[in-house]
Amino acid sequence: MLYKKERPAILMFKDGRYFEGIGFGATKKVYGEIVFTTITGAGYNETLTDPSYNGQIVVMTHPLVGNYGVPAWEKDKSGVLKYFESESIKVSGFVINECCKNPSHYESVKTLNEFLLEENVPGIEWIDTRAITKILRDEGVKLGLLAVLNPGETPNIEELREEVKQVEDPNLRHLSGEVSTREIVHYKPAHAKGRVVVLDMGVKLNILRNFIIRDLEVVVVPHDYTYEQIMLLNPNGVFISNGPGDPAIYLSAIEVARNLIENNIPTMGICLGNQIIGLAAGGSSYKLKYGHRGGNKTVINPYTQRCFITSQNHGFCVKDFEQGGFKEFLRNLDDDSNEGLMHHQKQIFAVQFHPEASPGPLDSLYLFDKFIEMMSL
Repeated sequence: MLYKKERPAILMFKDGRYFEGIGFGATKKVYGEIVFTTITGAGYNETLTDPSYNGQIVVMTHPLVGNYGVPAWEKDKSGVLKYFESESIKVSGFVINECCKNPSHYESVKTLNEFLLEENVPGIEWIDTRAITKILRDEGVKLGLLAVLNPGETPNIEELREEVKQVEDPNLRHLSGEVSTREIVHYKPAHAKGRVVVLDMGVKLNILRNFIIRDLEVVVVPHDYTYEQIMLLNPNGVFISNGPGDPAIYLSAIEVARNLIENNIPTMGICLGNQIIGLAAGGSSYKLKYGHRGGNKTVINPYTQRCFITSQNHGFCVKDFEQGGFKEFLRNLDDDSNEGLMHHQKQIFAVQFHPEASPGPLDSLYLFDKFIEMMSL
């Protein structure tokens, strides 16, 4: 393949350490936060299009990626894309050990290389992803760059080392605003039994699918919608979605959550939504050393001792929200960080992981049904 023979590529940390490999996808240079995920070789299409990865260069720990190709941009009967989590690739760059050149699947219409090329996203392969992951686990996530060069071009390491020093933390940006819908999007099943307003901080499409298959009308609104605007839509419940970035900078969403709590509106949050509700309750947020990203993260209910295997993708967590009338009903078995909060008296709860999975385990799908019960539908 042309990209394998003639395109050198470099992944470089901000401190100047670098890894050389072979480029695929777009020929370009990108900057961002370098993170890793333990999602297996199944799930790369969902990972690539997950809005929570906005601003990040993603390292896949699974050694072979792309073996079942990329399906078409098809929608189901409700109008939601079938096989992706958004309508475009959201990662800044993609780092894998080996890119499959000859995928095999009856729904595949293109290779992973062609997918990234069409979406103008660079990738690097034949690189030691195990060594990169060990560095990120030991030292924490890194800022850096990924450069895929032109055929025959020789990378100038010293120039790149000077350039990478200027990389800014993407979490200082309003990353959610970059991936949120710009206008109201409406999904209405034939026999809708209630209406959910989704505050779109970077919502994954499989969350919408899970609402729709439960016969809920879904109204997706922009990240900066106010509480008053949301209430004018007459929701039975409000959902605060997942999304990228530092939750502390999303003041508008935090104010919405504060009003939802005060007025006892049935509310559910996932991932960033969990953090926003926790902050609205008076808690504080902090950044994890290397984040929780993967499809095999174990959480436990401290009251029942029941465990769940979950899909996760976040770099921040929330704590000290108990003062706002909430309790922790799920926590992470690896580091004891919060994985779920619930109000003692009001119909409000949130989880830090992704019960809709895609990719990942389905242990926690019951949480969508719990939300429906809270709305008394």
